[in-house]
Amino acid sequence: MKLSELIARVGDDNVQFQMLAESVESARVSKNSSISFFTDRQKVEELDNVESEYVGMIVWLPRKKMPAFPLKKD
Repeated sequence: MKLSELIARVGDDNVQFQMLAESVESARVSKNSSISFFTDRQKVEELDNVESEYVGMIVWLPRKKMPAFPLKKD
């Protein structure tokens, strides 16, 4: 299934996304690279719950194909 098909089934109004580059806490490059990022507390607390309302996904897309998003400035 293509991501666009998945979104169409779920419905645009029900899809949430988070720009990973704006949420990174730390990143480590090694044999088994890892990245830590901030997200909504409720979603983290529900990770182990099979009945959770949300399923987490990280989607990597070609930057050149993406529309420009304003970056958060703290």
